[in-house]
Amino acid sequence: MPDTARRQWLRTGALVAAGLSAWALTACSALQPGPRTVEISEKKLMEAIARQFPRSNRYLDLFDVTLDTPRLRLMPVENRIGTQLDFTVGVPLVETRTQRGTLSLSYGLRLEPSDNTVRLTDVRLENMDLPETSPAHAARFKRLGGALVQGLLPDLVVHRLKPEDLEAVGRRGYQPGALRVVPGGLELRLDPLPR
Repeated sequence: MPDTARRQWLRTGALVAAGLSAWALTACSALQPGPRTVEISEKKLMEAIARQFPRSNRYLDLFDVTLDTPRLRLMPVENRIGTQLDFTVGVPLVETRTQRGTLSLSYGLRLEPSDNTVRLTDVRLENMDLPETSPAHAARFKRLGGALVQGLLPDLVVHRLKPEDLEAVGRRGYQPGALRVVPGGLELRLDPLPR
């Protein structure tokens, strides 16, 4: 995926991780020893993501793509997030008509303790619907979309936790643990530091 698409995913992930850092610091102030959790509501997550759209980019110097109107679907049983976006694709050098459709992705989020990053994991293109496009064009767009998702998004770093946030949590005797999708939002487990 071109750098512009990566930056878009980085902004989304940064919002998630920044929220985790802020809520973790607030929640730690009155904690007793033992594992704790910090929750981020689906509403707050959606508000943070919605501020990043619409997004327009040119890919491979060939496709003009606009993504808009993100819709989240929490999938707690699978520990995944589904994101559906409306999109338009134009190929100015080949045709003047813009293709419109809907793109659906799903992915997990994980914390990587070795470098204190939040990463996408197991990213899947679930569906790409182009209702006004001929079957031949739709098949080409779907192959391209699938290849981009499978080749470039897995394990993508979407945020690096700030050292000062980790130090503040550490001073209270905790470190970030697992990140989970739960009914109604996300949950970050805070584990006591080993003694």
